Amino acid sequence: MILTVTLNPAVDHALFVEGLKVGDTNRVLRDEIDAGGKGINLSRIAVELGAMSLATGFLGGGTGAFIRNVMAKQGVLQDFVNVTGETRTNFSVEDTRGGPPTTFNERGPEIRSEEWEALLDKVSHYSSQAHWVALGGSLSQGLPTDAYRTLGEIAKAGGAKVVLDTDGPPQIAGLESAPDMIKPNAREAERLLGDGRRVETLDEAVRAAVDLRDGDRLVVVSIGAAGAAMAGPGCVFRGHSPRVESKSTIGSGDSMIGGILAALEKGMPLDEAFAWGLAAGAATAMTDGSEIGRRDVFERLLPQARVEKVA
Repeated sequence: MILTVTLNPAVDHALFVEGLKVGDTNRVLRDEIDAGGKGINLSRIAVELGAMSLATGFLGGGTGAFIRNVMAKQGVLQDFVNVTGETRTNFSVEDTRGGPPTTFNERGPEIRSEEWEALLDKVSHYSSQAHWVALGGSLSQGLPTDAYRTLGEIAKAGGAKVVLDTDGPPQIAGLESAPDMIKPNAREAERLLGDGRRVETLDEAVRAAVDLRDGDRLVVVSIGAAGAAMAGPGCVFRGHSPRVESKSTIGSGDSMIGGILAALEKGMPLDEAFAWGLAAGAATAMTDGSEIGRRDVFERLLPQARVEKVA
């Protein structure tokens, strides 16, 4: 089982316009609303690919109820902590003429100490049943900066392997729990390396993944449509993503992790799991707004995902 922990979930509301005009009136061509948050996206794609996943974290109010409903329809097991605050809504404005979306992310609710303790109890309980515990995303207000370190230590004490996918101070603190897998994007990898180098090509991503590998840690450095690099115990891979028309990058990185973990749950070797991740990420990139990729699209793209062994 894959346990995902989302500390600051969101309802993702995507607005589509033709030619974004800042400081002027924009006519919305269409809009899409979906459940969002790193762990939530990961659980959804993992279940879509045939794995078992249980999602936990904090949910509250009508937006929280919406997320529960979306996940239930997709067969994702869930056991969230009910909070008094309202789960946030994140807005993105996407220009149909191209270019990355403009996003507006709310801060999220204030988490009370008793709600935090309730989540720690749930993670402790489910970690003994999970092969992987995926931790990622921003922190809700009221949570300690070292929240991911605490959660990582609890998950490892339960016998699970830990995936960490966040940024900034929460990431630095989370690394102290010695996660078994991290997946920084190019900019996050640059900050982690801290030596001023740029990560813009696949070869640069390969070198970054190798340098960020620590013991048996699995490191995946993604660079968008160009693909990703993976460095693991005794192996290094260069991954070429399927060539697709990218409509939205929202959730693609989460889908990559979900694809990798779903394959590992099935006992596949690392190179095949990497290909699953590349195909899952590309499938989600083909969707509009915050939707995740679907199984039929993933299966069509999988043969196009190329993984080369570097070392």
